Amino acid sequence: MKSSEPLPLTVEGLTASWFSKILGKQVKEASIVETMHGTASKILVQLDLEDADAAAGDSEAAPTRVCVKGGFNPALVALHPSLFAVYRLEAEFYYYLGPTVNMRLPKTWYCGTDTVSGQGIVVLADLKAEGYTFGDPLEAWPADRVRAGMEELATLHARTWGGKPADFPWFRPEFSLRDVITSMLGQEEWDKRFLGDARPPVPDHLVDRERIIAAYKTLWQTTDSKFHCIVHGDTHIGNTFITPAGEPGFLDWQGLHAGSAIHDVAYFIGGAMDVEDRRKHEDELFQHYLDCLHRAGGPKFDKAEVWDEYRKHHLHGFAWTLTGPMMQTKERVDIMSERHCAAIVDHKSLELLESLSSHGK
Repeated sequence: MKSSEPLPLTVEGLTASWFSKILGKQVKEASIVETMHGTASKILVQLDLEDADAAAGDSEAAPTRVCVKGGFNPALVALHPSLFAVYRLEAEFYYYLGPTVNMRLPKTWYCGTDTVSGQGIVVLADLKAEGYTFGDPLEAWPADRVRAGMEELATLHARTWGGKPADFPWFRPEFSLRDVITSMLGQEEWDKRFLGDARPPVPDHLVDRERIIAAYKTLWQTTDSKFHCIVHGDTHIGNTFITPAGEPGFLDWQGLHAGSAIHDVAYFIGGAMDVEDRRKHEDELFQHYLDCLHRAGGPKFDKAEVWDEYRKHHLHGFAWTLTGPMMQTKERVDIMSERHCAAIVDHKSLELLESLSSHGK
């Protein structure tokens, strides 16, 4: 997993000889099919194997199509070298935790980090080539698919519930989601989002920077430790895949951190469905999550004792309103902002946080 030899840092470094080394199979040629640069780069690669006939009948032998994720955008990582920690974290998830959790995850062919540049790489099955599709914020999900997503999250949370550092010695995140949100709430970034023509559809009473900052601080101070586990951290439907049978799974494990399970649940429900569908189904969906959590080995909760935690954590969806054009298209930002702000208003998330004794302290 951790190597003293440098891993590739550019797309050009993904050579046939490198694939031969990590796969333990002779690769004659590695052809780049598609390059997608985002926070992490995703490189789809066609592999021409030396013994293709033998591999054809054995799905475990070696792949012919893969998706390579890591830091392959030199300009981006030069500007934000801390991103390497994110790439390492995702590789560590697939290496250490993924095999122990009964979730739908892409087949993993290789995970590696290096001590030279700090690069982290994961080589996954090319789901696109296998007929999978991917979630898109512009396409709201039906309740039954969100319900299946709840089952996936409950499985992850139950596996790691109440975990201590000794239980996951590999898990030492080097970044904080709170730091990311705090930086997005800076005055300059706020003005970019709300003072120009690109302002997202946010109710006027929520366009109050000091009020939002205070609410986030209260949320983080009052998050109940009894819901502590390892969470995905960024459970929007743009970070999902859908199998040919219509079953959802989660991708992009770069936001993995220890926190409240309810963060994942509220953020997912708040953004995955049209507003009216969410209002119609969320009680049942939340109860289904609690039932699945208990069946998977987690604690048993009554909905009433958890509901305020759920109401509070809808505030995390406000981060979509602060998301700039380099991260997401305006069309996606607008629709997700609309969904999440409606949930914040419906659940009176701000009013609940402001009613707590620790608010403003």
